[in-house]
Amino acid sequence: MRIRGIHHTGLVVRDLEAAIAFYSTLLDMEVIERDRWRAPDPAADSAVGLEGSSADGVMLRGSGSYLELWQYHSPARLGGDPAERGAHELGLRHLAIEVDDVDAALSRLVDLGGLRTSDPMQMPGGGAAVYCRDPFGTIIELMSCGSALASLDDL
Repeated sequence: MRIRGIHHTGLVVRDLEAAIAFYSTLLDMEVIERDRWRAPDPAADSAVGLEGSSADGVMLRGSGSYLELWQYHSPARLGGDPAERGAHELGLRHLAIEVDDVDAALSRLVDLGGLRTSDPMQMPGGGAAVYCRDPFGTIIELMSCGSALASLDDL
């Protein structure tokens, strides 16, 4: 068996159409697949480890990657809002996006309804990074690698 690499990141959002509009514009991506199931669906429940689940989802492709977005209609959510959780909390906490210009990408994110939470930090070798949030509360890291950090170009 050979591991080929990370295929996609999956984000659960409250409003699928709003998330598609945000991420497809921010990342220059397009919808390539749509999925949907409604309870009762024992096969889907088994796959996602839930009972009585219903969801709509899409796979986006672009910028050399895939991003999967899901809107679950059931079961009811038990956890808190992602916008209320910090980068130190357990679980998938941020989506890192490599860009050429962190300041320009941050401006674009804000123009699209995202939230600037701090100023970019300059990194050794000319790189930069900043954490911010999408309109749905998910932490986004915008990063440029410069010469000192591992880049997608190194894959």
